[in-house]
Amino acid sequence: MTLRKRYSYIAFYDLDRTIFTGNSATSLVAEARNRGIMNGRQFRHALYLSLLYKLDWQDPARIITRMLTWLKGMTETAARQLCLEVFENNLRQTIRPEITREMQKHRDNLGANVLLSSATSLICEPVAAHLNLEDVICTRLEANNGILTGATRGKLVYGREKKTRLTDYCRKEGHKPAESYYYGDSKTDVYVMETVGHPVAVCPDQRLLEVARKRDWRVLEVSGPSG
Repeated sequence: MTLRKRYSYIAFYDLDRTIFTGNSATSLVAEARNRGIMNGRQFRHALYLSLLYKLDWQDPARIITRMLTWLKGMTETAARQLCLEVFENNLRQTIRPEITREMQKHRDNLGANVLLSSATSLICEPVAAHLNLEDVICTRLEANNGILTGATRGKLVYGREKKTRLTDYCRKEGHKPAESYYYGDSKTDVYVMETVGHPVAVCPDQRLLEVARKRDWRVLEVSGPSG
């Protein structure tokens, strides 16, 4: 897809705690456990990794990668259907109305809306279709003959990798990062947010809030739980 001729600039969005009020992985793990797709040991391990992530006791990118291993052995078709149902039944109602209003504002100004998230394509693609986004940049899962390996295909789209993906995408599409927007909620989004001309902190965690105030970045007031 080329955005050069159709749009004047690009607005990029994180997914978890930015578009959604919460974390999509948490909902997916809970539903997988309820359906017996994830066994008790895997579920306890996921809770342990989630705790490490919240307490910032280990490299977040490593934790996220380890959390994907429960998908090993599932067919792509089954995983895609699970994610679609979790989105429709649990996550769709957590989309922040303030974000959809921002998206409409950009459409009205001939801006393209693009999802840029560490979440996998299995959940990002249903979200993008529902919100009528122009494109998706996200983590892709590795599969052999339609069976997920539990590993990623290429790098996890997280931290500095988000910055790389955004700058590469803008160059390919003929747009400037300096004219782009990025909506994010976490301190790990600082790398990509300082690359764009219009960073927007959405219900930010404490460390991102401190950076946003220091650099005079816009902070979007939203309803729902805080970062």
